[in-house]
Amino acid sequence: MKPKSKWVVTLVAFDDNDVETQVIKERIPADEDERLAAFLRGGELMAVVMLDDERVAEAERQHVEKMCLR
Repeated sequence: MKPKSKWVVTLVAFDDNDVETQVIKERIPADEDERLAAFLRGGELMAVVMLDDERVAEAERQHVEKMCLR
């Protein structure tokens, strides 16, 4: 059975000190383009979680955040 959705983890960063850099996760339909989804949110795609499990997606978001922001 094919999953109906997936999670994208996106790094959102700007060259503006007034805008806080952040790593976000968002659930999108499985057939949606993950790179386009990240781009439309103003960021860069860092990871895709194919499991429809928010706990797994949050763990991946935290991992990416550690790698990118700390």
